[in-house]
Amino acid sequence: MFKFLSKAAGVFGYVIQYGCLTHCTFEYLGDFVVCVGPSMEPTLHTNNILITDHITPRLNHLQRGDIIIAKSPTNPLQHVCKRIIGLPGDRIMTKASFNLNPLSNSYTIHTSVVPGRNSDSTAADQKLRQKVDFVSGSVDASSDDGGVELVEEHPAHPEIRTSIVTVPRGHLWIEGDNVQNSSDSRNYGPVPIGLVKSKAICRIWPVTQFHVFA
Repeated sequence: MFKFLSKAAGVFGYVIQYGCLTHCTFEYLGDFVVCVGPSMEPTLHTNNILITDHITPRLNHLQRGDIIIAKSPTNPLQHVCKRIIGLPGDRIMTKASFNLNPLSNSYTIHTSVVPGRNSDSTAADQKLRQKVDFVSGSVDASSDDGGVELVEEHPAHPEIRTSIVTVPRGHLWIEGDNVQNSSDSRNYGPVPIGLVKSKAICRIWPVTQFHVFA
């Protein structure tokens, strides 16, 4: 009996050790994320499995174009998978355009990004174009005076307006790649960096769609 209890205690000890190691790994280094919903299509689809990195957000090394997992600013019990479009100091120009039937109330809010003065606007613009050509229309580089090229208003729809938002310090502007079916910063504005849980490193499932996110 004593020998059996000794072995049981040893096994229990190993379980506790491995459990603690697993918890620390998933909490501080990285974990697996299963995608749900259409907001990141066509980049990611429901049931895609990602490996994510918890270290990059903690070191504040996030960049435009990164795909992140964050707590939803409207429901902290849920997590969202979005792409970083704007960093602190960037100016985001938003404009609504009606879809298909101009008499309907269906519209999409498109955005353009003017990188902040402290960033390399040319490099940022090229990187974002490569990663998110299908996101939010065009990405405009800043001019010397920091101006924004405004889009012509539609007099038939006076409710459509162009607005410019500067991303505050400690915040990000995030959007889903599926601009017509995504609730993101176009709805709730910039989100605190503190809500970011991890950055997507690669997609491991389906195996045939394995992809590393640069």
